[in-house]
Amino acid sequence: MNRTMLVNKTDIPALYYPVLIAVYMLTLLNYSVFRPGAAAAILAVLTWIWLFLSGSLPKLKDLNVPDKIMSLWLLYNLASAVWAGVFGMPPSVYIGELFTAVLPMVFYYIAAYSGEKSIRRFYVLFAAAVLVLGIFSIILYLSAPGFYIDFCFEHGLISKADVQTLRVRMVSVTGSTVLGYLGVALMPVSLRLLVDSGKRQWLLGFAGGCLIAFMSNQRASMSAALLVIVYFNIVLFFVYKKLDKKYLFAEVGIIIAGAVALFVAANAVFMKVFYRLISLPLAIGERSDQWVGAANNMVSIWTGNGLGANGHRAIGYAEHVIADGGLAKLYCETGIIGLSLFVFLVLLCLKRGFKNIRRFAPEVCIVLMTLVISIGSNTLSFALSVPVFYYALGRLSSAERGKVVE
Repeated sequence: MNRTMLVNKTDIPALYYPVLIAVYMLTLLNYSVFRPGAAAAILAVLTWIWLFLSGSLPKLKDLNVPDKIMSLWLLYNLASAVWAGVFGMPPSVYIGELFTAVLPMVFYYIAAYSGEKSIRRFYVLFAAAVLVLGIFSIILYLSAPGFYIDFCFEHGLISKADVQTLRVRMVSVTGSTVLGYLGVALMPVSLRLLVDSGKRQWLLGFAGGCLIAFMSNQRASMSAALLVIVYFNIVLFFVYKKLDKKYLFAEVGIIIAGAVALFVAANAVFMKVFYRLISLPLAIGERSDQWVGAANNMVSIWTGNGLGANGHRAIGYAEHVIADGGLAKLYCETGIIGLSLFVFLVLLCLKRGFKNIRRFAPEVCIVLMTLVISIGSNTLSFALSVPVFYYALGRLSSAERGKVVE
C-alpha cells in the first residue's frame, strides 16, 4: 500500500468532528485528561499534514481566484502575529486564536479538492456526531444530574449551580453558542444528504438540528434556524422541485397548528421562545456600543489589532473586548485589509454557489447562516464551528472547477 492510499484510507478530515465531539463529551469524566482545546489543535495539525501527504493540492499556477484569495487570507492571519506582538498582545492570545480560528481553515482546501465520496463521508460523520451530541445534551438537560450541574458551574457554562439556571438554555458540554450553531449547520447538511441519497430519514436530522438550535435558547441560532426553514422551502419547492406544492400548504398548516398547540399546552415555553426572538434587535442594539467602542480604539484601522486581540483570551490585556459579535471582532482584529480579503472571498464563493444553486444550495445556506449568527456571536473563533464554515466555502469555490474527482 503506497503513501497516498494509506493517507486516503485514514481520512482524518472526516474524523475531525466525531473525535472532537467525543472528547468534549468525555470531559465529564475527567477534564484534566480530556482537553478539547488540545484535541482540536492536534486534529487541525494532523489535518494539515494529511492534506499535504494526500497530494491533492494543485500547483500554485493551477489555483483558482477564490483559492488565491483564501491563501492570502490565511497568510494575513498568520502574519498578524507581528503587529499583535508589537501592539502589546502576549503570544498566548495569538496562539490560542491560531489553533481555534486559523488552523481549521484547512477545511477549505480539503473540500475544494475532495471527491464526492469523501465529501459525502465528511457530511455523514458530521451529521452523526452532532446528532449524538444533541441526544447526549437533551438527556443531560432533562435529567440534570448533580455532577453535571457542578461541571457546568465549574467551567462557567452556568452562573449558578442549580437546576433552574441549568435549564435556562441547553448548554451541553460545549456551551450553548456552539451547540446552537451546530444545530443550525446540521439542518442544511441533512438536506444535502437527503438530496444525495434520497433517504427521507435525513429529514429527522433536519428536525433534530432545528430542535437543538431552539433548545440552546440562543437568539441568533433560533432566528437562523427559522431562516433555514424558509430558505429550504424555497429551494425544495421552487429550485429542486422535489415536492408537489400542495405539501408546502400542508407544511404551513402543520407549523401554524403546532404553534397554536404549543401556545395552549405549554404557554410558558411558547412565550419564552417568542420573547427571545423579538428581543433580537434590542440585543444587537445593546452590543453595538461594545463594537463601536472597540472599533474607535483600534491601533490601526488598516491592519487591525492582530489575531485574538479583541477576543475573550485578551481579557486583562485589552481594554475593549468583543464578547458577542464575530464580524465586529474580525474587523477590529484584521482591519480594513483583512476584512476586505474575507468579504471578497465570501462574495466570490457565494457567487459561484448561486450560479450553481441546484447543486450547492446547502453550502450557500451554511455560509449565509454562519454570517447571520456571527453578527451577535463569535462563531468564527470556535474550533467546532470554523471547520464546517470553511468546508462550505471550499465546496463553493469548486463550483466552476468542472469535473469532480471521485
